[in-house]
Amino acid sequence: MALQKKMFAALKYIVPSDMEYFLEEMSADGKILRPVGEGGLFYYEFTEEKAQKAKYVVDHSTMPKALYMQMAIDKGWEFMGKSFNCYIWRQRYDDKNRPENFADQTGVQKHCLHQGLVMSAMALVCLALAVAIVYFLRAERMQGITDHTIQYVIMLATQLPFLIYFAWAGRKLLFEAARLKDVIARNAIRKRTPVAPSAEEEA
Repeated sequence: MALQKKMFAALKYIVPSDMEYFLEEMSADGKILRPVGEGGLFYYEFTEEKAQKAKYVVDHSTMPKALYMQMAIDKGWEFMGKSFNCYIWRQRYDDKNRPENFADQTGVQKHCLHQGLVMSAMALVCLALAVAIVYFLRAERMQGITDHTIQYVIMLATQLPFLIYFAWAGRKLLFEAARLKDVIARNAIRKRTPVAPSAEEEA
């Protein structure tokens, strides 16, 4: 079986639902995820096999870990590892028995909100550093000092990719947190709304 690596998949598909879709598409294309280890932040490994239908769940549960793990395993889910403090689960299925998503929406929403705020804060730090670099570069050039120009340019060029990534990731995560919050609220309203009796029941 050939082995294939997808570099920085965890960083690219940082939103849990995006990661689920990515992994299911890979499985349908005959690229089967191997257990995610310590290198999962930098790459995921896939074996090239026959295409499979597999449901993936990327979850962040607030339940006690031992209880949560046992519950998922008892329901037939295979633990594939962790990514950004989210549990990755897989269950193969046939055309008629696609498993339901058992993810803790509240836990995932809180995870997206927390990670989104962290990424946004990192983006602001990178922005502040970039502004400081430009300020000192401009100040020195106005004084006729050019000895450090190359160093400043290199520092700025190094800073910008981090700024762009953190801003992009923070935005995606915060938008997903807002979407999930709305979904959770709608589900709560639906559960509280009494079902109107049918005509037969009224009779």
